[in-house]
Amino acid sequence: MKKISTRRAIAAAGVVGAALMGLTSLGAGGAVAGPLPGAKVVKKLVDGTPVTIQLYDESADVHPAVTNIATSREVFVSGKVRVTVGGQADGGTISAGYIVGCQLNFGASSGTSGGAALGSGGSVTPSGSATGGFTLSPGEAVFVPTVGTLIGLEDSSSNAINANTFSGTTGGVAYSQEKFGVDGCAGYAQAKAVVQVTVETDAVKGVLTAYGKPFSIG
Repeated sequence: MKKISTRRAIAAAGVVGAALMGLTSLGAGGAVAGPLPGAKVVKKLVDGTPVTIQLYDESADVHPAVTNIATSREVFVSGKVRVTVGGQADGGTISAGYIVGCQLNFGASSGTSGGAALGSGGSVTPSGSATGGFTLSPGEAVFVPTVGTLIGLEDSSSNAINANTFSGTTGGVAYSQEKFGVDGCAGYAQAKAVVQVTVETDAVKGVLTAYGKPFSIG
């Protein structure tokens, strides 16, 4: 029987261990994500109209892609959005989704201004849909819609803006196990929810944005 040197066996074990670490790190990312704190924003439009945005029952589960490629991940997100308006407002429009970035540092967890709050040099482009996959290079980010299309990030070449419109003082939307895939990101990747609400009165049209807490996707 041919003998294998101890030194060679240790080296082989080291290679296998490194490969396993690369795979299990993504699995750990899924476990860490789990339930998320959501967000709540309470603001008034310039005419005094009160608007409250609540993102709750939010969760994200991250898994290695079925291809077992270290640069690919699959993410399943769920959440509920409730919007309450007062004053002279009658309903509004709700759009929601996730901004996903590769090696980008997302800023504040909530706010009332538009935009992606990305690190310097980051760009945001719309992806196709929440059920599809997309490739992310370092310093790049995409918006993945779960409910409608975010105002200001919609694809100008598309005629379909499927936002959710409600009437009265309260409206809401829910999404469950919406899936998107990230490919090609060899470094750190993260995502955060963004909910944008448009409310219009006789005096003013306002756009408010609430951001969820960023979470790691490996």
